[in-house]
Amino acid sequence: IYLFIFSTKNVLANTYKIENIEISDEYNTNFDKDEIIEKAFESAFKILIRKIVESKNYDLVNTQNLKLIKSFVESFSVVDEKFENNKYYGVFEINFNKSKILSYLRNKNVFHSRMIEKKVLFVPVFINLDKESLLLFGDNPFYKNWNLENDNQFLLNYILQNEDLEDYKLIQERINFIENYDFEEIISKYELNQNFIILIIFRDEKNFKTFSKININSIKLNFKEEFELFEFEDEDKLKKLINFMKIRYDDEWKKINLINSSIKLNIQLNIDSRNIILIEKIENILKEIELIEKYKIGFFDSEITSYFILSNSTPDKLKNEFDKYNIKISVEDNIWKLNE
Repeated sequence: IYLFIFSTKNVLANTYKIENIEISDEYNTNFDKDEIIEKAFESAFKILIRKIVESKNYDLVNTQNLKLIKSFVESFSVVDEKFENNKYYGVFEINFNKSKILSYLRNKNVFHSRMIEKKVLFVPVFINLDKESLLLFGDNPFYKNWNLENDNQFLLNYILQNEDLEDYKLIQERINFIENYDFEEIISKYELNQNFIILIIFRDEKNFKTFSKININSIKLNFKEEFELFEFEDEDKLKKLINFMKIRYDDEWKKINLINSSIKLNIQLNIDSRNIILIEKIENILKEIELIEKYKIGFFDSEITSYFILSNSTPDKLKNEFDKYNIKISVEDNIWKLNE
């Protein structure tokens, strides 16, 4: 009886939490709190989509259907609110039902990524080719403005390089082959030395040409982007360029954490029925592993409880997820067992 109580739930019954949703509106005779809440739902849904879907798919799934968005909401709370100078200000926290969101994405044939935030060391280098000058730190407009706006749609959190004159000298001495420089002397000073992004911006007579060196979770890649030249006094264009690069970097991080729902791995996992505590622990883990689409108990008796699991991953990736919970798996005759 105890097994039936907790063993037949869908694995994706947990939620996506979107925090710090700030909504403001005029406070007058037409003020409607329900409309404020609906705006919070719409804003939070847009942020959620931008956190778990690559930018190329935003338009496919960023619905304006308020009724549909409300159907995804599991719960919400008002974290803070105030009325000031005839205006309402509210901060909301929205929880979306993960299984409903992922079902919606699958119906749109859109793959999603795990919503994992990551701190990265960020080193922006600006080189004016016309003036043969190097700008770092406060003299570099990208350094000054990169974290100026607190936008919670991004997964990557950027820790800016410290203003170090020794770093300036190192880069200045290597400016003629800067794209091939590994920046090891600089990044080794930081605890985030295994997760970093180097952005090199070249300005010539016509364009800004950028070269990015990315190293996150031991995955390395380089790419180039080119932008039409503008003066830095044009703050809107500078913000637009920075936002473009942040979206591009987030896309690369999402690709690392992409869950390909077209992969269907069926697994049978057997557990000792007498170990009730372990069974409950495994069920909680199955609910947490996002690579698992669903599971159910296939059969059980006094000796074995057998789970049938559908996963969107390879066996090795799924084993690695269990490893994170200190659960070791062995496979015999295509049946997974726990190594206790």
